[in-house]
Amino acid sequence: MNFISTILGSFVRLIYNFLVGVIPQEPASMSFYALSIIIATIIIKVLILPLNISQTKNQKKMAKLQPQIMELQRKYKNDPQTLAAKQQKLYKESDYKMSAGCLPMIITLVVLMAFYRVFLYPQTYVFTEPGVYESISKSFFHIADLDLPDKTLIMPLVAAVTTFLVSFITSKNPATQNAGAGADQAQSMMKSMMIVMPIMIFIMGKNFAAGLVIYWTVSNIFAIVQQLITNKIVKDEVEEVNEK
Repeated sequence: MNFISTILGSFVRLIYNFLVGVIPQEPASMSFYALSIIIATIIIKVLILPLNISQTKNQKKMAKLQPQIMELQRKYKNDPQTLAAKQQKLYKESDYKMSAGCLPMIITLVVLMAFYRVFLYPQTYVFTEPGVYESISKSFFHIADLDLPDKTLIMPLVAAVTTFLVSFITSKNPATQNAGAGADQAQSMMKSMMIVMPIMIFIMGKNFAAGLVIYWTVSNIFAIVQQLITNKIVKDEVEEVNEK
């Protein structure tokens, strides 16, 4: 984790130095440091986009399988063990991987944990020269210092709301509808997380450095847009299959 934090810290510093070099005057409402966090977040999300594209392709496979899955559910509705076995066989024959959506989530979690260390020890990972971090502006609109928690609770609240929206929009993915017992369990877990995660993010956002909360919020906004596009692609696939 220390290695990843070092890389992320160097990346944030690279962006910071670039902004200082190309922008004549630092905006009063948004420091170069805050801009560096936002830009670094977007670039990292773009870099892991191929994994999400692979996940979308996997979801499209599920969309194509829906008619067969629904038929299996109708045929074996009173025999859960046979239904599960038949579904697993169908998934295997169609090269559909139920675990394909886990990798982007794992990477997101690892990056979040690494960024936490970056914002907890910026002098170690970003501004390693003595006195540099203390001398720079760390403002972001109403937040005077991103090194401290946002006492107004505005950013923690925004982070919690966007976390909810990510889960809510993801739950509307057509590929997960009528997808079998395993998907039903996933849907049930997702509904629970839809409530638990925003609360957790809000509580953590109250206590963590505001810089980390900005990273989480920007990451969520990116995920919301991405999931809306994914839902549209999969929905079109479902409608195409149903028309056949």
